[in-house]
Amino acid sequence: MEFEDLPERWKTKIETYLKSKGETNRNKLLCDDFSINEIVEIKFEDGSYAEFRYPLVIKAPEYSEIGVFTEHCGYHIFNLMGTVITIKTEE
Repeated sequence: MEFEDLPERWKTKIETYLKSKGETNRNKLLCDDFSINEIVEIKFEDGSYAEFRYPLVIKAPEYSEIGVFTEHCGYHIFNLMGTVITIKTEE
């Protein structure tokens, strides 16, 4: 999904994140917002998993969700229930 497809709660969450980083003139992510050396792995209860390189990860426990945002692979929202999230630094 792209920014325009996000639920409003996540558009607000991204805007809040950007403001916390001192970005007051925009509400969308740019290439500099994504990690250059991290990998996030999400393992699900059934044993399946997803892995994303160079993401921006924003946790939203108030929604019981986690947002994984990538520059080239889209924006993804996952339920926190029954998932294990690991963020690794690529060497």
